[in-house]
Order: sequence, then structure tokens, then C-alpha cells
Amino acid sequence: MKQPLLGQKILEWRKAKGLTQEEVVERCNINVRTIQRIEAGEVTPRSFTVKAILEVLEVNPEEVKNLQLEKEEVSQPSNLNSWLRFSFIAGIIYLILAIVESVIDFQLFIEKSSFSAGFGYFYTILKMSVLVFFFLFTGAFYKLGEAFSNLLLKVMAIFLMILTGAIILEDIVTYWMGIDIVSGLLLRSMMAGLVYVLFATSFLHLSKHKGITYIIVGALGMVTGICFMTFIFALPGLFFLTIFEISLIVLLYQEYRKSSPDNPLSYISQERVFQ
Repeated sequence: MKQPLLGQKILEWRKAKGLTQEEVVERCNINVRTIQRIEAGEVTPRSFTVKAILEVLEVNPEEVKNLQLEKEEVSQPSNLNSWLRFSFIAGIIYLILAIVESVIDFQLFIEKSSFSAGFGYFYTILKMSVLVFFFLFTGAFYKLGEAFSNLLLKVMAIFLMILTGAIILEDIVTYWMGIDIVSGLLLRSMMAGLVYVLFATSFLHLSKHKGITYIIVGALGMVTGICFMTFIFALPGLFFLTIFEISLIVLLYQEYRKSSPDNPLSYISQERVFQ
């Protein structure tokens, strides 16, 4: 346990026993200055010193361990809350950029416009911006996978980031090299479909305990993935992908609200209810 929490608890335990600092040091063979610094939170005492003090105060060492666990539980939702808030904002920015990106990609595919270095720089910056904000957005689902002990969600969040990164980098390279990649769209669509189906499965699995939002997100992700896997329905799949990503942003916002310190039902409290 970190200072000054341990020192504060030792002070409380000592006063509860009605002992002075001098009486404590006499019984556990340490000097007064040491106990003063420990209670003030100025130093982190050695384990044998803590053990000696606890024996004098007749405190079970398990209480110290329990306090450490409580401290960790408080810090976990706080860290997760920051992640969710940041990723929620990143998700909104990503979605706006992704819509612009999709319109430009569609125009490039239909019009077969000639190469332009000036546009190429803009296209590259746009693609890389989409990739960065997508990573920041999807990273929250890796953190949720950690918090919910859902290995599939963690793994598929990583796979989704890798696949998206590969697709975006391929788009940039093919534009600058002037390569027609129509033949590669089938493989890209099928791979994306498989990843989205598995990604959606992780939300459906969590829906048993997390409720209707996870069912909706999982269902939208499943439809999106199936559309991409069939390739024939890849264009409708892009529409469902947009709806799916909006639902993911909504889910992040809801989890952010749940994990907020202002919420009486904190994230940890809900996890205890569901377990």
C-alpha cells in the first residue's frame, strides 16, 4: 500500500487502541521519529516494521491487503473512465473523417481521375488521420476487454486495428503507384467481414450481463460482417458499418457514464452485481 494511506490507517488503528506513539515504539522496538514519519506519510516502511506495528496494534495483516485491493479498484474505473472519454471523442472525429474518406474513395473508384501530387498529399494526410483516430477509438474496446475479462474482445480489437491499418496503407500506396486494385477488393471484403463477425460476437457474449445496448451493437456488427463476407452486399455493408460504428460510439458514452465518479452505480459496482 502506498503512502500516505498506510500511515493514515496506522494512525487510526493506534488511536482506536488508545496508545501513544511512545507506547507503540516501546513494544515494537523502533524509534519515535520512525513512527512519526510513517503516520505522516513521509516514508514507506519496510515489511517487517509494518508487521511489528500491526502486531502491537492487534491488526490482522489481511486488512492491509484488503485496503490495497480497494485502492486498486478505485483507480481502475478512474483510468477506464479517462480512456472511454478520450476514445468517445476520438470516435466522433474518426467517423466524420471516415465519411469524407469514403466519399473520396468512391469518386476515385468511379471516375478513375488522373494522378495529382497535390491531391495525393491531401489524400495521404486524410488516410493517416483516419488511421490514427481509428486506433484511438478502437483502443477503448481493448481496455473494455481487459475490464470485462473478455479475451475475444481484446484480440479482435487488435486484429481490427491491424487490418484497418493494412487497408489504409494499401490505399495510400496504390494511389501513388497508380495500381488498379479491383481484384484485391474481394479478399479485403471477406477478411474484414470475418473480423467484424468475430468482433460482434464478443459484444453478443457480453450482452448476457451488459444488456440491450450490447445486443444491438453485436447484431449490427454481425450484419455488417456478413454483408462484407458475401461481397455482393458489400455496398450495403458500408451503410451498416456506419450505423455499427455510431452504435459503438454510443456504447462508449454509456460505459463512460457508468464509470464516472458522479454515477452512484460505478463500473466496479455493476461488475459485482453481474458476477
